[in-house]
Amino acid sequence: MKRFLFSLIASLSLAATASAEEEVVIRGQFPQILARGETVVQMANRMAATMINLDRLIAPPCGMKRIFEFAGADYYDENDLTRRIEPSRKGVWRIAVTGKGCWSPRSHNIFLYPRVGAPAGLRLGVPGRTVAGPRLQAEAIGLVLREANGIAMRGNCEDPAFLVDSIVTKARLPGKPWTEVWSASACDITRKFAVMFAPEGAKTRIGVALTD
Repeated sequence: MKRFLFSLIASLSLAATASAEEEVVIRGQFPQILARGETVVQMANRMAATMINLDRLIAPPCGMKRIFEFAGADYYDENDLTRRIEPSRKGVWRIAVTGKGCWSPRSHNIFLYPRVGAPAGLRLGVPGRTVAGPRLQAEAIGLVLREANGIAMRGNCEDPAFLVDSIVTKARLPGKPWTEVWSASACDITRKFAVMFAPEGAKTRIGVALTD
């Protein structure tokens, strides 16, 4: 697959609180071919704005420069992020971005949907390395956060939970169940949840269980 890359280092200032701002930098070789109806810098800045709220939850402002670094772009079957396909087919771009500065590195995913004559649509995915497609992610997010918020409330935590990371623990094979572990945090406590995906014909059943 031929890619046209555009190397950029763009700085933007986004409000961290009502009374303070932090420096945010987004950099790397973003695929220029994806910037339709806008410049690559504008596309990259929209990506940063899409990620910033979750990134600040994962890594609260600490006085350091916050950096988003391009880590890859691939075109996938929208239902299966283990299947790379050609852009001539119906699918979705997954843009991987590494967040740096303020605590440990973290991995973000943004789904990019090209549109004719207009800037691409952007959707924030689950952080980490999940291979569930956007629709399955959306369904699983609700289940995981419901469990995480319930546990937090029983522990007298009133802060809403948010997702921090995801990994595959049982490989995804065509038509077979697979398992991932998603990490959710609330009130400075991170809990891990097994997320079990079981294909059943055209549908996929999702189960969630606390692992620790």
